[in-house]
Amino acid sequence: MVKEALKQLNNYPNKPLIVSVSTGVDSMVLLHALKDLDHKIIVVHFNHQKREASSEEAVYLENYCKVYNIPFEYKILSISEQNFQDEARKERHQFLEEIAKKYHTTYILTAHHLNDLAETVLMKLSRGSNLYGYSGLQYSTIINGFTYLKPLLSVPKVALYDYAKKEQITYYEDESNQSLDYTRNRYRHLVIDTLIKENPSFLEKVSQYSNHLYEAFSYIRGNSSAYLEANKNTIDINTFKDLHITLQKDIIALLLETHKISFNQSKMNAVLTFILNSGPNKTYVLDDVYFFKKTYHKVSISKQKKIVTFRQKLELDAFNVLENMGYVTFLKDTSNIAIYEINICYNKLALPLWARKRNPGDVLEFDYGHKKLKDFYIDKKIPKDFRDKDIIITDNNNRILSVLGRYYNKSSDLKDELTLRYKRGL
Repeated sequence: MVKEALKQLNNYPNKPLIVSVSTGVDSMVLLHALKDLDHKIIVVHFNHQKREASSEEAVYLENYCKVYNIPFEYKILSISEQNFQDEARKERHQFLEEIAKKYHTTYILTAHHLNDLAETVLMKLSRGSNLYGYSGLQYSTIINGFTYLKPLLSVPKVALYDYAKKEQITYYEDESNQSLDYTRNRYRHLVIDTLIKENPSFLEKVSQYSNHLYEAFSYIRGNSSAYLEANKNTIDINTFKDLHITLQKDIIALLLETHKISFNQSKMNAVLTFILNSGPNKTYVLDDVYFFKKTYHKVSISKQKKIVTFRQKLELDAFNVLENMGYVTFLKDTSNIAIYEINICYNKLALPLWARKRNPGDVLEFDYGHKKLKDFYIDKKIPKDFRDKDIIITDNNNRILSVLGRYYNKSSDLKDELTLRYKRGL
């Protein structure tokens, strides 16, 4: 069964294979079986410094590799107890990819097997996920441009023990694998073993379940990718609203995954509601970096920009460089700087003038009455990121005299006039 499983590696280019080996039965069986293939293999071993036997195991594996002329790469990890599993996984991936670059390959092998798949599926079911997550582990996964392969994924652990016994393979048992302090161990010993006793074909059924879900996911993801490619990574609400909800959610998921934005079903439902039901020129914050921007019938992910807020007094006889790196001046000679020029009405009794960003509750004056600046923007269909760049000129009473480039107060009581030259900043 082990040899049969490894035949799939013949479908991949004959490049070096980086193999993560722990000295447990799983990885030692994998290493032993790989020796007979044409691929060059490089062994990577990690010492997590959690057991006294770790150094002994590292020495054994290094000597094993010397006997068979296999390159051996060794990494000692120093990780705090807090978030140990996650941090260890990140460091292992990082080192494996460094070694892959060193040997000019993109193929990294791990010894995950069928029991691991069953544990992962049940853990995902209890925690919640999407179709891809519920399918558990996959034979091949591309991460950061590297292809992670799990050639033993179809092999149950009992078959690995049988193979090790037949081939007289030395391996080490990690006593921590028996501890119920770890979540995965509880699934392994309290759940999986019981289900196998109930149905000896349980692992085979899990494999079928995983394949069915992955096939469904692959079909849906293919349609999601095609949709986003056709729409240049934006969502066109006119076509999006007619899609099946399963495809709608996966399109959103693909966008979020592309930007490495974490999400759960609650966030997914909230984003879907935002896209389908919110008004135009709205935003939905996704995390500290990204937000969904809805501009009428289009929705896309944008990076949040740091908005420079300011309120700055304007000197009539100076070149006023604003805090947002724009500028305003009333001087006739601006050294031929290419900026916009307008005439602004004001009242000398309400000097000085001020430049600032928009504020909630801002109101504009017209012949027919007053209008909120927010409603003015909506009527003019001005996107949010444009609004954030606008410079507003007020008098000393905070009366808006101009939204530069968009609005000019022409009220009859504003008797005085100045020529204003400006440029928007950040």
